[in-house]
Amino acid sequence: MDAILEQINKLKGNLKKWEYHYYALDNPLVSDIEYDMAMNELIALEQKYPQYVTDDSPTKRVGGTVISKFEKFKHNFPMLSLSDVFSYDEVIKFDSDIKKALINFDKNIFYSYTVEPKIDGLSISLHYKNGKLIRALTRGDGEYGEDVTINAKTIKSIPLNINSSIDELEARGEVFMSFKEFENINLKIEDDEKKFSNPRNAAAGSLRNLDSSLTAKRNLEMIAYYLPNPKNLKELNINKQSDVLNNLKKIGFRTSVENKICKNINEVIDYIKYMTEHRNEMRFPIDGLVIKLNEMQLYDIIGRTSKFPKWAVAYKFPPEIVKTKLKGIKSTVGRTGRITYVAELEPVELSGSIVSNATLHNADYIIEKDIRVGDIVQVFKAGEIIPKVLGPVTSLRREELSKFKPIITCPVCGSLLEQQEGEVDQYCTNTSCPSRILQSMIHFCEKKAMNIEELSEKNLQKLYDTKIVLSIQDIYRFEQKKDIILKSDLKIKQRMFDKIVLNINNSKTNSLEKLLFALGIRHVGETTSKALAKHFGTMDKLMNASMVDLQKITDIGETVGVSITDYFKNENNIQLINDLKNFGVNMNYISKVSVSDENKYSIYYQKKFCITGSFDIPRSEIKRLLEIKYDAYISESVNTTTDFLIVGENGGSKQQKANKLGITIIKEKIWE
Repeated sequence: MDAILEQINKLKGNLKKWEYHYYALDNPLVSDIEYDMAMNELIALEQKYPQYVTDDSPTKRVGGTVISKFEKFKHNFPMLSLSDVFSYDEVIKFDSDIKKALINFDKNIFYSYTVEPKIDGLSISLHYKNGKLIRALTRGDGEYGEDVTINAKTIKSIPLNINSSIDELEARGEVFMSFKEFENINLKIEDDEKKFSNPRNAAAGSLRNLDSSLTAKRNLEMIAYYLPNPKNLKELNINKQSDVLNNLKKIGFRTSVENKICKNINEVIDYIKYMTEHRNEMRFPIDGLVIKLNEMQLYDIIGRTSKFPKWAVAYKFPPEIVKTKLKGIKSTVGRTGRITYVAELEPVELSGSIVSNATLHNADYIIEKDIRVGDIVQVFKAGEIIPKVLGPVTSLRREELSKFKPIITCPVCGSLLEQQEGEVDQYCTNTSCPSRILQSMIHFCEKKAMNIEELSEKNLQKLYDTKIVLSIQDIYRFEQKKDIILKSDLKIKQRMFDKIVLNINNSKTNSLEKLLFALGIRHVGETTSKALAKHFGTMDKLMNASMVDLQKITDIGETVGVSITDYFKNENNIQLINDLKNFGVNMNYISKVSVSDENKYSIYYQKKFCITGSFDIPRSEIKRLLEIKYDAYISESVNTTTDFLIVGENGGSKQQKANKLGITIIKEKIWE
């Protein structure tokens, strides 16, 4: 073997071994100086002999690649969220629900829990082929993630190679930034406006930076916690979450030393109490604990809701509460006309950031809490993100403070506000209200809607104030106003202008569900938008749908149905849709799955399924395979709109209900 190549391989082998012992085993074999010397020697040799450079070389940790954008890829398995619980009572109920689900299966069954720190960072999915890291995806929208492989390779606790003979393996974890690194970064930023507000934002900005050398300098870290592929679990002979964690560490990943196995829910609560007391001793941010049923073979028996698994929850730590003075109460108008009241506060530090505004929700909330301007109020961050006023400290109230009185007219356009019976919110019903128009445009351009990057809230506000973009239609006239925009004081230069135009044109090819969500129809969120698009196929069919047609769709009741039909009766909304058609915006549902011609003629094509009982693979995997094979719609409940019920062992009440409703029951593996 060539002596140079032999030296390079020796250095690579040493660096990989040292990284594994340092990050996965927390057992450093050499000093930082010795590690750096070996890395610098390898860098120098690879620069001199580029023919010996490989994709899995430790020198990839240094970064240096600059890209124009992040490509998007579909996750092999959706990256889902967990339901949150906030009290011991809710934790006990979680355990009680699991007991109820298992009692019919086996009264004497033993089960345990794993409790893992809920790291306040960014989820990442790592794909390995023949032991080498080939792709790293962010969570994205849960279905599609951004390819951040180049940046992920700069994170030293992400192994470039794993000690596994498995052909293809997917591991998931959390990328984060330590408190120390966060402080170091902010100290180097002179402009206060550009400083990061918390470690999570700093980690997100660093991982999604287009220059990988900057990512490398940020010293991000990763802790692994999950293997989503049932095939990998079978190959590794794993049937417990605790075994997942042990195997992850064994093959080269770093796992949390705070992970704990609890024999019962009492031990879980004891550990929650311990971690709540010691959370501030952690060197990186955590906002709670993840509680998972340890025995993975029971997951299908426990089941899941339409959004969350029932075998795991995220316990959120009680929020930090601070006191400050309420200087004033202002009101804002959202895209639907809903009035939101906002507290103007004397600035106060809360959970690592300075807070000067907090939500007060609606007038009823303020009246119920008897919050008055001039009060000393308690403030916390709901979900560790949104500042919220908990209530006043009445013992510190001055006698002369006046009670709050709700506004009766829109603070922007002056229209009389309306409040429907049984609802707590006030609404401005003027569809021409400037605030409603602006907020509608901001929502329209958001990532989950039409995803028009660069048309941020800040840029849209400026474009609206200068009367360049005054409606959603004007967004698609953006290119025609090139001279006005480039000559204005908006600081939009040619390069940014071209990027905005490109994103606007790209938005025209979105599938129908993105447009429906972007329109901001009241009560119609992402899930309902997708169900509507998939069911009707085209905008025209949806616009002409009756209440009866709409209620054929699972989970669309009278309230949602009325909201949809009312929206399409409005002449302004009809004009908007016609204008968007003329601009070339797609009005059809575009399936993200490629169904074969043979399956398009199947009786299962685009039908609605419900799945019950236990199978030899997770129900989530069956759902995924049905969607791929038949472009099927999967419901969590059996009702009159269900076409087929797929039944495994211990079908239970869903099978009984399906029999009563005359729904076809399937016991064959039609997804294979």
